[in-house]
Amino acid sequence: MSQLQLATLRVESFEDLRRALDGADTRSVPLGSRVPRGSIVHAAAGDVLLTAGQWSADIRTRGSVTAERIALGVKLDSESRHFSFRSGREVFPGDVYVLVRGDDVDHRVSGSIRYAFVSMRPELLLNQAGEDAWRESAGFWEKRRWFCASPPIRGLIARSLQTLVMEVLRSDRLLTEPALRQLQVELIEPFLWGFMFDESRREERHTLSGAAIVRSVEDWVDGQSPEMIQLADLCRALRVSRRTLQRAFTEVLGMGPARYLALKRLAAVRAELRESDPAATTVTDTALRYGFWELGRFARDYRRTFGESPSETLSKGTQRGARGR
Repeated sequence: MSQLQLATLRVESFEDLRRALDGADTRSVPLGSRVPRGSIVHAAAGDVLLTAGQWSADIRTRGSVTAERIALGVKLDSESRHFSFRSGREVFPGDVYVLVRGDDVDHRVSGSIRYAFVSMRPELLLNQAGEDAWRESAGFWEKRRWFCASPPIRGLIARSLQTLVMEVLRSDRLLTEPALRQLQVELIEPFLWGFMFDESRREERHTLSGAAIVRSVEDWVDGQSPEMIQLADLCRALRVSRRTLQRAFTEVLGMGPARYLALKRLAAVRAELRESDPAATTVTDTALRYGFWELGRFARDYRRTFGESPSETLSKGTQRGARGR
């Protein structure tokens, strides 16, 4: 079992903004009379670190990245102005940019900004990026990058990360290994959407039809433990990219592959609850064992899918057992 590590820093001075991103040595110059106000949260889920900030200021910041880890960053709000000097243009909500050791931190922020960074070891990102990573050279993820998807996808990235940050802040439970792994995946995945749907990437076409790809996924998944399967596993096993997988599932099933895997895990939880003794089993332990780290979202999703709460399913196990005696 692992505990999600959370630390919150109140931002009340320009000096506090030096910790806006772990692993970066920065210097800030105030450009107005507004004293920074806000907060920065650092969360550690094993080897994956999340930094989420919300503060108001008008500052010019320069510096460099000193950490060996790769950081992926996203601006979450549309109210502030965030100008990147290294790229010579405005940063928009949902843009995904990569920071690596030696990179310049070189920007101006004006207004009330919300942002999120996730950082990890290069090999963990390579593993999480699945077949997409291996199609590129290993050094692809270790260079300065800026991914710009279409406006709807950028909006989805920003909204998904805002929701995820709020869920992480509410989480105070010990996590099983599957739950910790699922949390790490969910922390990284929205950032990868920026790469997957970057408008500069060429359109891909696979030799198999969407239906054939989905059927291949189903055949492979049926032979695996549902709590351990991730999108990266599918991509590597079937040698398809995330983008191809997403298109196939959307065309054939009307949902993405991540949603399909979540439903497989929900069905596995339900099957176990139906066969369990309520005196010896809890919904929480079962959900965590199948990788559901945010129990409020799990309970809502379960009820929407099956028309009853997980505790109701578990209690019916006793009734079925009594009828069978």
